[in-house]
Amino acid sequence: MNRRALLLGAGAAGLVAALPRAAAADGSTLHGRAFGTRWRVVLASASEPDLRHEIEAILDAVDGSMNPFRPLSEISRFNRSQAAGWHGVSQPFAHVAGAALDCAAETAGAFDPTVGPAANRFGFGPIEGTRVGAFRELAAGSGAIHKSDGSLSLDLCAIAKGYAVDRVAAHLADRGHADFLVEIGGDLRASGRSPAGRPWQLGIEDPLRGGVAHLVRLDAEALATSGDAVNSYTLAGRRYGHLIDPATARPVANDVASVSVIAPDATRADALATALLVMGPERGLAFANARAIPALFLLREKETLVSRANAPFAARLLT
Repeated sequence: MNRRALLLGAGAAGLVAALPRAAAADGSTLHGRAFGTRWRVVLASASEPDLRHEIEAILDAVDGSMNPFRPLSEISRFNRSQAAGWHGVSQPFAHVAGAALDCAAETAGAFDPTVGPAANRFGFGPIEGTRVGAFRELAAGSGAIHKSDGSLSLDLCAIAKGYAVDRVAAHLADRGHADFLVEIGGDLRASGRSPAGRPWQLGIEDPLRGGVAHLVRLDAEALATSGDAVNSYTLAGRRYGHLIDPATARPVANDVASVSVIAPDATRADALATALLVMGPERGLAFANARAIPALFLLREKETLVSRANAPFAARLLT
């Protein structure tokens, strides 16, 4: 898999998958590839003949709008434009940009959708430019995005995959499905019960050794995991991951291997997982505790992996 595929699949959130356990034989599973990674939908009942194509159309639409590697995507056109002021965009694009800017404000810039140029300078991503950490100079309205300086750019890779999960989940609900699991590259959203008739049980991957580090229960909510186990490189003895700390405009330098977050929707879980990883375990857990956000940090300590979960996340852990 090339770096372009890794970036599309991982985004700013990392390709550290939280993997659903196998479905029971009386359920049905649809799967495919999107965003340079794998997607999967597990249903407790049989799927309709056209459902797979409908899901693929949703994923293609999100990719065609928010993929910075596609020169004709909405985000690429917005980033190329040097005009200050309001830019007309589709309502979904404006919605995701607004969610990204809201999370940036909530996290005091730990999550920042203007880090694209910094990621590019370290070999991650196609977004060129000089302005980083300038999310306050962007605004999202109804079908439009405003930039005060034409050199500003947007990078939605750390939130678009979660949004795609939510779009697929909403479509399944509209189709009359109450019991399902949607996964795209480690971002998940669950509804109802698994085909076995119990709450969904999901495995959070061990980013150092592979396999499952923890088993967690998910009830009508979303789970996202951020990490750099796949998308990183080592140069002159130093490891560089694709996750950028907006405060330094450099790859994050801490001992966090991955962060998992549970939230009501995958859009928010995706963005918060990135923000908490940037914050690090002390500040990140304090932030999560103050807002009752379920969070799990997996930390590298020498050759071992240390888990730190706050009480809301620990209440959902099975192992």
